[in-house]
Order: sequence, then C-alpha cells, then structure tokens
Amino acid sequence: MSTLIEPWQRPAFRPTGRPASAMFVVFAEQDVLSGLDLKVGAPPSAPMAALDLRQHRQEDDPEWFDGWRSGPLREAAARELPGADRLDAARWCYSVRLIVDDPADLTHLQLGWAVAGLLAEAGAFAVLDVYTHIWHSGDAVAGLDPHRPFVIQHDVGLVAESGSRPGFGHPVHTRGMIKFGRPDLIAGVPPERIEETAMILNHLARMLAEGHDFEVGQLFRIDGERTLRVGAYQGEPDVGLIGDGLLLIDV
Repeated sequence: MSTLIEPWQRPAFRPTGRPASAMFVVFAEQDVLSGLDLKVGAPPSAPMAALDLRQHRQEDDPEWFDGWRSGPLREAAARELPGADRLDAARWCYSVRLIVDDPADLTHLQLGWAVAGLLAEAGAFAVLDVYTHIWHSGDAVAGLDPHRPFVIQHDVGLVAESGSRPGFGHPVHTRGMIKFGRPDLIAGVPPERIEETAMILNHLARMLAEGHDFEVGQLFRIDGERTLRVGAYQGEPDVGLIGDGLLLIDV
C-alpha cells in the first residue's frame, strides 16, 4: 500500500496577502490527456479547486501556441532539452496553472509538478516551467519522486547576466519567486562577485520559499564580511522579472 505524500511545508510562513502562481506548458505529439487521474502524485491536501488544466491544439491558436516555442524560449530549449526539434513538430500542448491565495504550504507546486508528470508519463516529451523559463524533458518530469523533499534549485531560476549595466554592474537575479507569492531578488555586482552573489541569492530565495518576508531596509550580514540591504526595485535595470522584485544593495 502506498504511503501518503507529505506536503512541502513553509516553516517560517508569514501571511502577506499575496497570491502565489505556478504554470507549466507541456508539449506532446498527440493527445495524452484522456483517462488521467489528476489526484495521483500530490498530497491529499493539494488545492485541486485551484488547478486550471487546459488542452491546446496548434491549429486552434497558432500564435499563442508558437509563442511558447519561439524566440528566447526556443533558444533555451535547444540548450536544455534533448531533441528540442520535436517542439517544432508538436501539435498538442497543455497548460497547467495554479493560483492560490497566500499559501501556508507548497502543495500547489507539488500538484503542478504531479499533473505535468502524469502528462509526461502518458507521452508528453517536454515541460516548460513558465515562471523560471526552464525546460525539463518529459522523462525527467515523469521520473520525479512524489515523496522527494523540496529543493529550491528545482523551482527557482538563477540568472547571472554577462553584460554589465552602467552604474549597476552585472545583474544577478532569481526568476520564479511568484511561485511562492514572494518578490524576485536582484543585485548588481562586479564580475568577481557574480558567483558569490548567486550563492547568496539561492540561500535567500530558500528563506522566502520557506515563508519569510523581507522588508525594505532589512540588513543581511553574509559570512561576517559582506552586508546587503534590501531596497525597493522600480523596474530598472529591466531584467524581465515576472512579478515584483527587491534589490539587494551592498553597504
């Protein structure tokens, strides 16, 4: 008898009133939706009422359909997917979306991955995590253990831009914190601090995922050597964040 799937908890959860949203676009070469039990692979407490699963055929809305497999997303697929050219021939895809109000746990994410995994088990070959802009092969998503622990690197993208912005430096930022109802984090640093800053952002993203809420003016002391202050982000420099953001400023 299978054991119940435990919810991913947020041990430091603080209510903020902000919604969390997750979305996946799953590509297939034929219809794979029929007969799926969508409750499989997620905790019993997962918010089924929040699940918005839709089937899309390329011929019904070519512009919408092709928008997910062209431009920068197609370039990312070429780097991240084996046989990415299968995207060009696909005529079916499925959008898996969940929006939940200020969630005290992360069962909505578990449900989203579980549904994407069911589609992959049925034959879908590629899964786009929309809010991180990261592609996963169908085999990888189908093989996810529903009892796995939460791992921040799997649900949040981390981007270090090679180009320096005048007066700001190299932008290093998270992508996908909207999945937790939290702002993305962005810092501008010289090239020699990119790797260190990425590690710091990964740690702070984990704190936000666990339910912490950062405030403008808050200070973080890193390894006794570096202090970062949380500042407001007004959209400059524009790094294409999805949702709002916070600046981390060296002081």
